[in-house]
Amino acid sequence: MKIRLSVIITLMLFLSSCVSVKYVTPFGNENDQSAVTEKTADPKLPAGNKISQFSNDHNITEVEAQGIGADRDAAIRDAQRNAISTAIGTYLVSEQEMQNYMTVKDQVLAKSEGFVKSYSILNQAREADGSWAVTIMAAVTKDIVLNDLEALGILLSQLGNPSMVVFYAPMGVQYDQRYTEQAINNINQYFTVNRYDVYDLDQLNAMIEDDMSMKQIAPGEDVDMAEILAKKLKADIYVTVAIILEDLGNGKKKAKATAKIFNASTAKLLGVQNGYSDEIWGNNTAYDANIDQAIKKLMPLIMNQVKGYWKEQLDKGKEYILMFSDLPQGREYKQILLDVVSSGAKEVRKVTYEEYQIWITNSIDDYINSIGDQLEEKVYGKEFDYDNRGERINIFPVK
Repeated sequence: MKIRLSVIITLMLFLSSCVSVKYVTPFGNENDQSAVTEKTADPKLPAGNKISQFSNDHNITEVEAQGIGADRDAAIRDAQRNAISTAIGTYLVSEQEMQNYMTVKDQVLAKSEGFVKSYSILNQAREADGSWAVTIMAAVTKDIVLNDLEALGILLSQLGNPSMVVFYAPMGVQYDQRYTEQAINNINQYFTVNRYDVYDLDQLNAMIEDDMSMKQIAPGEDVDMAEILAKKLKADIYVTVAIILEDLGNGKKKAKATAKIFNASTAKLLGVQNGYSDEIWGNNTAYDANIDQAIKKLMPLIMNQVKGYWKEQLDKGKEYILMFSDLPQGREYKQILLDVVSSGAKEVRKVTYEEYQIWITNSIDDYINSIGDQLEEKVYGKEFDYDNRGERINIFPVK
């Protein structure tokens, strides 16, 4: 009997040493070691799905989170919701954004199914009152989270408030002021509903009227006015619009709306999209319905292009061009400046000793402040200043 009892005790100790989790009493303090005991987990409970296959997927972010529930499944669901909340929080850094998020948090978490691609259980324990406490490592699908944030109008502060310039495309396209302005106003309204900042067409025309050099450019000339306006206004994206109206005869009319989407800082073409109306019967006023229909079909295509751009920017950070003036000469300074510029950026591309492309996830002012002391001490040896021209930042020593 003694031998049998000894074997049972040995077996229990062995199982306890192999499968054990931390157990904190409901009234205990985490820092109070006397309140922490070891509790054997149920060996029949599954450990969850492995997430190692997502380690190289940039659309997956791994988050450790805890959950509490009346039973184990409820605790896991609570941990998953907390993981989603944590993942979203990494994109919301301003106080205002956090306040906005709290007002819609329940809406987001209510749709949490599908946000967590997979999870593994790191720790689980049954509390003294019968409830469960679970810690998981969750693989949260970033794209799904970000799409939902966009739908709720929560803007990402590290990218700033997205601003758009929409203007007509004068090059090689016949320009009809009435119908083109109707199309632009429809596009602006769509962007506004989706929480983007847009520059009203009247504002843009007023800028042209006030600037003599722009005022002298006539429609149809080989000049991209949208690019000029976007850079002056420091917009993030500009869109050029061309409207082609077709009279098909027998009273039938049709419209085609073409939009080109550009990165305002580099004038890089992000995409070209077309929207076509159905054939509509009527006189010239039928063109109004044609245009409305063409824009309605065009806008989802534009929005997908723009959202793709913002997601890429979020992953990589926002791009700026740093232009340095009056730098000290010498081989050692070239490496020093590169190290300084890199210390606060997510990615850096050296163009010349004086010019750098950088990608950052915070504001440009915060970035320059973060490297300011190093620039003064290691590079310029004196105080410096900078001129913010939107995407182009001129940095120079104070005379």
